[in-house]
Amino acid sequence: MTRTKMILSVLLLASMSLACAKTVHWMRYGDDDGKGGSKAARQNMVVQINNMSLAPHTVRVTEKGNSIAWDNWSSYIAVVSFPLSIKDGFTCSELRPDFARTADRIESVAAIGDNEDLVTPCPLKLGTYDYEVYLSNSLANRDNPQLTLKGQIEVVP
Repeated sequence: MTRTKMILSVLLLASMSLACAKTVHWMRYGDDDGKGGSKAARQNMVVQINNMSLAPHTVRVTEKGNSIAWDNWSSYIAVVSFPLSIKDGFTCSELRPDFARTADRIESVAAIGDNEDLVTPCPLKLGTYDYEVYLSNSLANRDNPQLTLKGQIEVVP
């Protein structure tokens, strides 16, 4: 009886491994360029913030009516930060409620986790925009993050 249970357990584990491998293959190669970036430009994109990476690292969105959302799935508090130069890239002047200007950057409010998300305030103009995601273990350490993840947005015609 134990030998039969062991064989069934091994078969179940093998089938689950194959199912997971197939899912990862689709996610990695079916919709990205193999380097963590999206091949196809879309109007709306979601970036997943993980403990050690952004998925995808580079997003490509279309010029008309684009929107990017960041979902925080990490165990940290996340802040999305752009250089101040991105202000000219936005098609609107009001960046609130999710983003605000600091001394030399455009920063988001803190996304505390549990799948909390941030969304661009309005579409971005044509161009390439670099950004960083600061991950801190508390609101008190927001200005001294434990990790910094770099990402990029490409707005194409």
